[in-house]
Amino acid sequence: MAAPASSLEEAFHDAPALRQEILEHISRTPQSVDLFNQISHYIINIKQSCAEDRDGPATKRRKIENNTGSQIEVISKSTLVAELSSQTILLRLPDISFSIPQRKKFTLVLTAAALGAFGPNDTVEFGVHLSEVDYVACVPVPEKAARQWNFAVFVKNSHGISDAATDPLLFTVTDTPSKGGVPTDSSDTRQTIISNLNRTLPIRVKEPSSEVFKSLTANSYRKNEASYHVKSHLGTKEGFLFFLDNAIIWGFKKPLFCFVFDSIESSSYSSITQRTFSLTIKTTAEFGGKEIEFSMIDQVEHPAIDDFLRRNQLKDASMAEARRAKIPSSLVKENTGAKSELQAAENEIAGIDQNDSDDEDDDDYEENSEGSDQSDASDSETSDNELAVNQRSSSRNLAEDELGSELEEVDITDDEGSQDD
Repeated sequence: MAAPASSLEEAFHDAPALRQEILEHISRTPQSVDLFNQISHYIINIKQSCAEDRDGPATKRRKIENNTGSQIEVISKSTLVAELSSQTILLRLPDISFSIPQRKKFTLVLTAAALGAFGPNDTVEFGVHLSEVDYVACVPVPEKAARQWNFAVFVKNSHGISDAATDPLLFTVTDTPSKGGVPTDSSDTRQTIISNLNRTLPIRVKEPSSEVFKSLTANSYRKNEASYHVKSHLGTKEGFLFFLDNAIIWGFKKPLFCFVFDSIESSSYSSITQRTFSLTIKTTAEFGGKEIEFSMIDQVEHPAIDDFLRRNQLKDASMAEARRAKIPSSLVKENTGAKSELQAAENEIAGIDQNDSDDEDDDDYEENSEGSDQSDASDSETSDNELAVNQRSSSRNLAEDELGSELEEVDITDDEGSQDD
């Protein structure tokens, strides 16, 4: 068995004599081929990381071109390369579909210190240090006929809400058979990944649960299964909100958001219509103090979301002063000094005469204004009756002045009144 010439050529291209000695040694001792393969890959990765370190800091971002030709950012660290290349591999899964930071199939590799993606010839493409991982979630991929699961691995500053953001890892496990036609149970693969991560990480992988949150919309793709997501929009991007036992996740397009409860200062509702509403999450100052709005959420989901927010005491700031409807400045100026209806009612109950302020010097005095002295309908009727009585009294007084005592001499008896009839 011979070592791949390409690996030896790439690793020892600047030392042809040493490469030739390695080939001769392998021909004499074929059992050493695996050892020299590992040595070759290790040297290749070290050379790659050293070249990057010469061009900038070890954590600098380098551009990698994907299949579509677009540029994406990947974090590369020389220590990460060394950890993935030299340490014992605990888990190795080929043909895993990654979405972030690069949309491509890679070999998933887990060691005691790092998790990463290997490309052709076992070159390290990207990865994370396990010591920096602070949240991992495994959730079903929404709106797929075949069962699939997304693994989202977040490290510090990769939650999408901090200013110094880096990319998380996002990869998918499916139910499709592996290459070669050998049937596989992806749920076993999913559980294998979860078990290995739980053994090596200081935290546990989080999965959705009906006891924590369940969508109130029926799963139209797999009718016998519950849904754990809520469809929403972030600007013009369509995505899904997942409500887990200690975090809220939005995905699965960049930027991927992870709101652990400690990062949430408050939540609020807005843009409420008959069919949809928006949910805004405000982060604490430590996480940038940002307000991120997820819109076009179906009203059907509101009871479940509201119950989740209340149970986890995620402060509802919907009625906060900053969110109340603002009064236009023109109306504020127009109503300055005017009595409100509530104040007028309170004054009336207290027995304060509202008419005693109708003075020309008052700010709210309006001459001949219909609104300056309004009264109830019953008061208007009483005033009309009093006016009629006064008019009749005035008429009688005028008659008495004109006729004198003659009015007193006129006395119509009942008999006379009957004869007149």
